[in-house]
Amino acid sequence: MRVEGLKNISITILSVALAVVAVFALKSGKDVTVKVSKNGTIELDAREGQSLTQLLDKGFEAVELTSEDDAATKARKKSEMRALTRTLQSHGYYALDDSALAHRIRGLDKDHILSAQLRDVLYDLEGPFKLPGTLRGADSRLWQAIADLYDGIKAEPHDDSQLFATLYTNFIEQDTVFSPYKHQITAEGVLLHDTDESDKPMVFTCPDSLLKQGITVLVKPTGGSSNNMRQFTVQQDAVFHACSAVTPLEFLSGSKVKLGLNRAAFDLLFPPLFADAEQFYGSGTLSVIIYPRNTQPARFASSAK
Repeated sequence: MRVEGLKNISITILSVALAVVAVFALKSGKDVTVKVSKNGTIELDAREGQSLTQLLDKGFEAVELTSEDDAATKARKKSEMRALTRTLQSHGYYALDDSALAHRIRGLDKDHILSAQLRDVLYDLEGPFKLPGTLRGADSRLWQAIADLYDGIKAEPHDDSQLFATLYTNFIEQDTVFSPYKHQITAEGVLLHDTDESDKPMVFTCPDSLLKQGITVLVKPTGGSSNNMRQFTVQQDAVFHACSAVTPLEFLSGSKVKLGLNRAAFDLLFPPLFADAEQFYGSGTLSVIIYPRNTQPARFASSAK
């Protein structure tokens, strides 16, 4: 028995048609061929005793490209493959290598059972989330999830969060990303002539610099003794636009940073009697340790007023 002429059959009911054919073949004991024209032609033979899975296997085997296929055959098979794929997708079935699967996952509700399982894969750092490199390439949007975690803890202070506990412990211990002692950079100190005259040594940054107003820095000339580091609270100068590194990655990767110094700060770091070259060029190389906003290392609390 042959079933022909299904010219306008909907893609969304193709799998139902295949199931009917398979059942018919099983019950009748006869061979059945289905020929469907929709963006190409799909022809399947249902043999006695075959399941729907076996039918689909034969369908995908029939549209698999081979080295002997000519251009027309390849085009036909690709069209038939798209038809089969869309049929399965219309019922929520996707191949693991189908890029549409990721798009479908994006549409899942956060309470869907698969969503919870995917979160477990992330938390376990398994599958596509294995280390190393799990968060490399992530941007600031991920911070929204951390901020949401913090908001939840404030709303429910008795909730336990191992992630928050780890973050806070590292913050208290000033470890890993919270370690200010490791954030030492090299900067060029530039003498600024257009600042307000003041006897107080002052360090300035650009308006678009990562080092915003109020950041604490310890500064010394490169090669100078660590005992001679001077502490400054960074100021901003709207006229000073010579900064180079303006992002955290640029800072940490060693990109050149420029800091503006008023006359008092410049003379403090490069005394005229001992720094002829720096005084002549109005610039010199500095070693800088950066501290978080509103923090002040106790051992330097009284230095460089």
